[in-house]
Amino acid sequence: MIEIYHGNGKGKTSAAVGAAVRAAGYGVPVVFCEFLKDGFSGEVSVLEKIPGIFVILPEFLPDTEKLLSKEDEARLRAENANMLKKAIRLMTMLLKQQPSRKAMAKQRMEKIGVVKIRQREAEIKALFVFDEVLDAVNLNLMDRIGLLRFLSELPIDVEVILTGQDPDVSFLSMADYVTNMVKERHPSDFGQDARWGVEK
Repeated sequence: MIEIYHGNGKGKTSAAVGAAVRAAGYGVPVVFCEFLKDGFSGEVSVLEKIPGIFVILPEFLPDTEKLLSKEDEARLRAENANMLKKAIRLMTMLLKQQPSRKAMAKQRMEKIGVVKIRQREAEIKALFVFDEVLDAVNLNLMDRIGLLRFLSELPIDVEVILTGQDPDVSFLSMADYVTNMVKERHPSDFGQDARWGVEK
């Protein structure tokens, strides 16, 4: 299934992080890609410590608040395309390892005599989170057709979360969940900069 968290309100990334943590708690491999972000957001350091969550960050990120040169635009577009490919390759590898990892974990528990109440099995095999990817698409810094093709070929048991602003009708029509986070009031309306540990 495809989930979209969009809108001008706070909470899009927070919702995606929560979904990633929940999936990892059920042993579902998660690949979490942060587009157009520098990797210093508070969630990154925590996500990287959670077993089963793999974070992919851009290696090149110019100041997107300023007017980008043609060279930086091309390089950033290539970087974003590379992140998507990296995410797919990594998940493919993780899914191949998944059965043996589960079997080894079960053997370890049996060996040391740990009795564990049988948890419910997750109903998905994998979760991708593409944070701020909709903004990358809107800025023409992401291959829109390539992303749509990837989404259209998703197996039924793979979940994808897209966050950002102003998804176009192509993405909205494919989505199973669409949550519009609408701002009613925000400190930035009164000149307050984003605060470390709260908004970033």
